[in-house]
Amino acid sequence: MNENRKARKIREKKTVLNEDDILPSEKWLVRFRNPNSSRSQEGSVFIRQFHAPGFYEAYDTVMTHAEKSNLDILWFKEKRNCGDEYVNRNFLELESFCTYCNKKFNHLDPVPCTIDDCTAEFCSKECAKNHHAMRHLRH
Repeated sequence: MNENRKARKIREKKTVLNEDDILPSEKWLVRFRNPNSSRSQEGSVFIRQFHAPGFYEAYDTVMTHAEKSNLDILWFKEKRNCGDEYVNRNFLELESFCTYCNKKFNHLDPVPCTIDDCTAEFCSKECAKNHHAMRHLRH
């Protein structure tokens, strides 16, 4: 995770005192090509949706996912700017990886770590509890 995204996640966890500091989250679409697909020689093409408050956060999310999954990015843009064929459809969510168990998950609201400085996100409360016990509790 790059430093800008890490700093943003830490800021989002802290209480916001001023409403002007809250960035609205927009829905984005990204079109990927999987060059290693067994379905076709050109690779399979698919679209996913995700939320991000701005272009740079969306770019970071898309690039991180593409690098982890070994995918080519064809395009990404705000869903509201994509035209009727995209705006009126729901797409699968962009997958996230659980920090503790490293499994992919598609939740809109991952379970965050309760420690302010930690940017870990989890697929379940159980993984969050295990992470907290292993990482943050000192015996």
